[in-house]
Amino acid sequence: MSLFRSPYVFLLAFAVIGCGQRAVKPEVSQSENSAVDGKGRAAPASATSDDVLTSALFQLQPENFGINSTTDKPVSLLNSWRYKRIEQGIVEQPVPASAPSGWVAADDETRLAQPKFDFTDAVHIRDSLFFHHIAGYLSDRGREELQRVAIVVDFVCRNVALWKDDEIEIPLTPFASTQFGRGTADDRAWICAEIFRQLRIDSIVLRANTDVKETTEKWLLGVLVERKVYLFDLRLGLPVSNGSGDKGTAPAALDEVVAHPELLEKMAASGAYRLKIDDLRDPAVFVITEPNFWCDRMHSLEQALPASDTCVLYDPVSGKEGYPGLLERVATAGGWAQDSLKLWTYPHQQHEAALHPVPGAAQELQRLSMPFNVPYPFKMGDDGKPVIGAPERKLQRIRTDQLQGKFSDATQRYLSIRHLEVERNPPDLERLNRMASEDAFYWTGLCKFELADYAGAVDQLSAYLKKYDRKGKWFFSARSLLAQSYALQGQLAEAVSTLERTSSDDPYQSANAIRVKRWAAARSQ
Repeated sequence: MSLFRSPYVFLLAFAVIGCGQRAVKPEVSQSENSAVDGKGRAAPASATSDDVLTSALFQLQPENFGINSTTDKPVSLLNSWRYKRIEQGIVEQPVPASAPSGWVAADDETRLAQPKFDFTDAVHIRDSLFFHHIAGYLSDRGREELQRVAIVVDFVCRNVALWKDDEIEIPLTPFASTQFGRGTADDRAWICAEIFRQLRIDSIVLRANTDVKETTEKWLLGVLVERKVYLFDLRLGLPVSNGSGDKGTAPAALDEVVAHPELLEKMAASGAYRLKIDDLRDPAVFVITEPNFWCDRMHSLEQALPASDTCVLYDPVSGKEGYPGLLERVATAGGWAQDSLKLWTYPHQQHEAALHPVPGAAQELQRLSMPFNVPYPFKMGDDGKPVIGAPERKLQRIRTDQLQGKFSDATQRYLSIRHLEVERNPPDLERLNRMASEDAFYWTGLCKFELADYAGAVDQLSAYLKKYDRKGKWFFSARSLLAQSYALQGQLAEAVSTLERTSSDDPYQSANAIRVKRWAAARSQ
């Protein structure tokens, strides 16, 4: 059975948050092979292919695509770029995506082999640019590759809060999950893999060999560094520790854990850990990838990218022209047979879930996305009733900038969103503004943490918890982050006391218990 089908329905629903209503429209009608500049205005007929590509990439930037630009124009520009290359004598023949049997559906094979760019390509490029930005500033925080790996995992788990019991888990792309700040352990793994790919680091999912059908939670994220496989538990948001490094939290490699089973046992706060050492002696190995990275036109586009927009668009599973493919790299690094490697089906499952959403999924998506539209301008009509204008999407813009590393700027700009809650607004907007204000409140605390202003994070997160307590959307994640902020200041007693009050519906309960155990051990030393 084929694992992938056309993702158009999924992408239209989830990949572009609130696109189109404030789009920049071109001033003149454009044919498919004409060029426009970055602001949507007609460009001279003399525009070069480089000019057209620069314009397309401008509109595909995460802060522009679907916010300041339409979603169809960059697709037109990409095809204009292709036509101009043909005029220059650069003609590229369609090449089918090379992948093991059953990994690509027949209709997707046709799409991947076509020379023409489409909406899915635009989303793929936008996402790659987005995660490349994140990879860039995160890699600057570490000097060694393994240190950078741990930083990425920590960042993702901090910024993607686990769903609460009373929330409907809706299927999201890595881009949307990062934007909303909500997801599952699998979503975290998928996002980590996207960031690692931009750093040219391969990652995999390791499962018990008895669970090759991927039906349980008996899995860990494996990250390949210098022919070692380092293990991370994305449910806990913690590495499997080898007991060394800063406060004993350095990641352990697979061979270390197999040789020292007690390292795995220490991942349980109480009772037995969900994986046994036998599960990791000969695990089932799943590669994390999607067909868009196998598309040959992405290879041509990646080679043409200007230095300012360099990112990984093409990462084939099979090698090409002396370049080892993903399967070969993973097999070599882990010592596995290449034909034993499997495709991680979670992305496919998310696509399928989007095509057949569970009851309430649409309402949950609306609940998450509507605050991104604020503020809404309004004026009083002749009948004395408010006339609400088009959304300005300020929260979405600030959130996007935050995730691209503009933490200081986002901290200041979030204040304008929080002020909406106390401003006079029509009743229809008051609830929406309260929701947006709460998001801005919590995300400001995250910004403080990312800036290593842990004292500021403590103040912000404490204020959030005081205002919202358990009714808050971010209550559990804010409490966990507050404790970590205390710990990073050396205030271990305060960190432990922050997590004393626990409950069975806390998705961070197990992770917090492990942290408390480690902090208590550090205090006794």
